[in-house]
Amino acid sequence: MTEADLEALPYIDGYNITRRLGRGGMADVYLAMQIALARPVAIKVLAAERTFGDETAQRFEQEARMIARLDHPNIVSIYDVGLTTDGRLFYVMPYLPNGDLSTRRPGDDEQAVVAIVRALLHALGFAHQHGIVHRDVKPENVLFDKLDRPLLADFGIALSQQHFERVTREGSTMGSSGYMSPEQARGHGLDGRADLYSLGVVTYEMLSGELPFRGPDTLSMALAHVEQPIPRLPPHRRRWQAFIDKAMAKQPDQRFQNAAQMETALDTIAEHGGSRPEAAYATKLLPTVAVAERRRVNSLIGVPAVITLLGALMVGYAMLQWRRAVQPIADGVQAVALAVPTPAQAAATGPVATPAATVPAPALPAGAQSLESVPAAPSIGVANAAAATSATDAATKPVDAEPHKPRLAELAAGTLLRDRSGPALALVAQTGQHGFALGRYEITRRDYAAFVAATGRSASKCREPHSPLSALRKLSWREPGFDQDDSHPVVCVSWADANAYAQWLGASLHARYRLPTHAEWLQALRGTERNACAQANVADDKNSLLRRDDGTSCSDGFAYTAPVGKFKANTINIEDMVGNVSEWTVDCKDAKAAPCADRMFSGTSWRDPPDRAAGVQDDAGSDVGYTTIGFRLLREIDDDAIPLPTKGSGEASPGKSSAAKSVK
Repeated sequence: MTEADLEALPYIDGYNITRRLGRGGMADVYLAMQIALARPVAIKVLAAERTFGDETAQRFEQEARMIARLDHPNIVSIYDVGLTTDGRLFYVMPYLPNGDLSTRRPGDDEQAVVAIVRALLHALGFAHQHGIVHRDVKPENVLFDKLDRPLLADFGIALSQQHFERVTREGSTMGSSGYMSPEQARGHGLDGRADLYSLGVVTYEMLSGELPFRGPDTLSMALAHVEQPIPRLPPHRRRWQAFIDKAMAKQPDQRFQNAAQMETALDTIAEHGGSRPEAAYATKLLPTVAVAERRRVNSLIGVPAVITLLGALMVGYAMLQWRRAVQPIADGVQAVALAVPTPAQAAATGPVATPAATVPAPALPAGAQSLESVPAAPSIGVANAAAATSATDAATKPVDAEPHKPRLAELAAGTLLRDRSGPALALVAQTGQHGFALGRYEITRRDYAAFVAATGRSASKCREPHSPLSALRKLSWREPGFDQDDSHPVVCVSWADANAYAQWLGASLHARYRLPTHAEWLQALRGTERNACAQANVADDKNSLLRRDDGTSCSDGFAYTAPVGKFKANTINIEDMVGNVSEWTVDCKDAKAAPCADRMFSGTSWRDPPDRAAGVQDDAGSDVGYTTIGFRLLREIDDDAIPLPTKGSGEASPGKSSAAKSVK
């Protein structure tokens, strides 16, 4: 081993790492000796560029330990999980020197195929009973122990059925395209039947020596699983055809419904195929050339690997989606204060960089100009200025013709405020002479249409979460793929779109509007009830793709988005803080990145289950919109420029308007 190789080895306390076993796009696997127990182990270490912050690492460890409790003779154990000295995530598993299924040709012995499939069904059945969907069943993840018994490995992107994963980045559907179920390729909700589909593909490959579908790239492979008919097996394997047809049915309801049902069908094949001693695990090695060709199609070198659709994701990143709890909101959160843009800047359609300096929220940075008072709203470039800010909100009037201008300290959280011709606001926090209010409602399609009419901004590309195939559809904020009217929150807008809207509105009203930080957004979340079914538009039984068998989906009446303000406001008069759409924030995933490519968004959407923690945060590319993400605006306030207090009674919400024209 060269000196460079030695330097490249990670250091993990308690383990003597000797050499690298294999390298992939997301992780390296090392051979090591566990010092305390003097046993050889394999350690999978995530690549440095796939490492995240302390909170993510903690969640990764929690979820990995949960998976480690899957104690089953046909599942590879996880011994340990943690961080290397340089902060990379790792987990430890047994060292299994007999290779994986991709190096073997068990199809030469049908009883060996039966034995392998049976062992994997036992493993999957056990995992499914514990609410875990593997999501990446493939030959590389079937390892053989010292007794040459098959074990299912690499639950790294397994998804707990108790939580929906939330990664929305373009191309983020997880799994290996050659073995991916149609619903997984589409980015739809999954259950154990997706694993049984993948096992059907593995069985087909063992019997025929090739994958059922092929294509020049991962997208075409995934599309084949959705559209192409199930291929026929060779004539001498035709007695398996009915088994394969049911396992690989396009619709989950037409497949085997659980592992036990699939094993019963397997027993029938075994009984009519000539009985041999059970546990016929021994298989033959493939010739070297065939192994190399097989790995060119779907494998990384010699280790369990995760191949993701349209770009590699990693074990820890899948765990990023399982948001279970929100840290208590502390006083003195940090907020980014943005300078008021000029009208010329506001008219620009490109994203504007966020200043790096931060100050205790909600104070302004040193030397910043105070906000201007707002005697009247200037023209915003459309015939009816009120159309830019949810027209039905115009029913809110100032308290007096010559209103008393209170000092900020006199106002309580939840006080309703409004700039003339501006959006309805609710005061969230105040510290001394400085504070901030948040829009009572998410920005609607009507609001955004006025912005587009005034600026001519073009529509961003839009995707469905977890569905690379949605790139083939022409989705936009006008056509998100489901029915909306003008009172619904706008979706399919990118972070750059939302930021440009905030600048445009701020310049038009001579007030300081921007996207909130996640910390500020969490402050506005306080007082929100946890009974999401009664208070929010979350995963609904009307949407068959989101319906959950455990009864935790709702019957709120909206399969997709709902009109804003349709549900009960929280205790500080802000609506839809839970459900409807997740909301863009000003935060950058990498604070050191310039320009920032990945922006954060907060909260749950119409797609999320009601038991998901309301304060979750995730990231996505700043130039792509999603069908589950919208935004609302923050208005910075100080004593010199307080929006006029308004009466709470009689205010019409955008969601209760009957004048909105239905638009698909």
